[in-house]
Amino acid sequence: MTYSRHALWTVSLGLALVSLAVRPAVGDPAPGSQEAKPGSESERSVMKDVLGLSGSVRADYFSKDKSFSGRAGYAVGSIWANATAQEVAGIRTYFDARLQGQDLTRGSRVSADLREAYAQTAIGEFDLRVGRQITVWGRADKVNPTDAWSTRDYTLLVPNDEDQRLGVASLQGTWNHGAYRIIGLWQPEWRSPVVPIPPLPPGVSLRNVTPADPAGQFGIKLDHSGEGVDWSLSYSHSISRTPDFAIVSQGSHDASVGLLYRHVEVIGADAAIPVGQYGLRAEIAYTNTGNRDGYDPLAQNNNVFAVLGAERTFGGELNINAQYLYRRTFDLHAADPLADPGVRLLALEERLLSNQIATNMHGASLRINYKAWNETLEMELAGVVWLKNGDSAIRPKVTYAFTDRLKGILGGDIYRGPAQSFFGRFNPTSAAYAELQLGF
Repeated sequence: MTYSRHALWTVSLGLALVSLAVRPAVGDPAPGSQEAKPGSESERSVMKDVLGLSGSVRADYFSKDKSFSGRAGYAVGSIWANATAQEVAGIRTYFDARLQGQDLTRGSRVSADLREAYAQTAIGEFDLRVGRQITVWGRADKVNPTDAWSTRDYTLLVPNDEDQRLGVASLQGTWNHGAYRIIGLWQPEWRSPVVPIPPLPPGVSLRNVTPADPAGQFGIKLDHSGEGVDWSLSYSHSISRTPDFAIVSQGSHDASVGLLYRHVEVIGADAAIPVGQYGLRAEIAYTNTGNRDGYDPLAQNNNVFAVLGAERTFGGELNINAQYLYRRTFDLHAADPLADPGVRLLALEERLLSNQIATNMHGASLRINYKAWNETLEMELAGVVWLKNGDSAIRPKVTYAFTDRLKGILGGDIYRGPAQSFFGRFNPTSAAYAELQLGF
């Protein structure tokens, strides 16, 4: 299948979305026609007012995917829908679902995911939420060391990386007392992240290994918001979203390698404060991986990860956010030259996957966002660089709202750096993309 045929498929679907966008909405009278029937208006009222149903239909074209397939040109179609039903007996509900085909011109299957489905209520000073939900901790911009709860499908082809998050069944209770909140979280469900890993040597296969005791995940956070400095202290006993490696079986010509997700402890803190026209943010976390003294070369080491940033908005249209990143990895040893070559290879992959390449890692992130024409046009340039090897990820994106319901997005994911670096290993997956999105 050629680039032109993939692009033609995407353009055809995009034109269909445009034709839908310029048609009157369901229940609205068309110009010059008689008034819509009461039934259609009532139907729309139930969908919007009672069920709170909304969402979008999306048509995308990506020049590459994230799976190192070596193929080019991906036509993507998806439906995203969420519902916030009216409150009943003090209980509110929320649902968020996605249907997506990642490679429609090659006949890929359409995957379905119930991202969120939870109920919540308030009893005096207490809030309770139960069900599948997306939980994000931390106040830094995009890079959150304290966030031990976010699960992502990094191979999902979407312009907005926040859409890669997967909901997980959780029970969250919050005690609100003035500017303070104590948040308790229990997460008994485990959903394996989908992590792109460059091809390993022939004969080596990868498979996920289900972690032990997912019901043992819990966390607690003390949060202060709304008076002066916003800050929080947190503790998480969770399963790491970054896998370790383990050799499950090994023959003379092949080997099976397991992706292990182990329990870790994360102790963290964050803060945010306005200083004049600037907003200052800081976040830090210590992660105890259980790999004492770094004895296991295929496992992550204990580490500290810190982010310090500042942002400012100019004229209500231009926002600039810059951050300094620091990672300290403890007990990092050189690979044993006498070890099995396969073990040495996996140990290198583990260090790249967990970004524990050196004892001290310094980096920076920058996000520039500009909105114009009454916010119908939005341009953003975001990037992250690690200074050790000079590897980087850059994400330019332009969004334009043609109407209240139809918008278009152009952008790209650009990876640069040596092949043996955190971002550089993704060089083959650098891609451009385009999307038309029709809201309903």
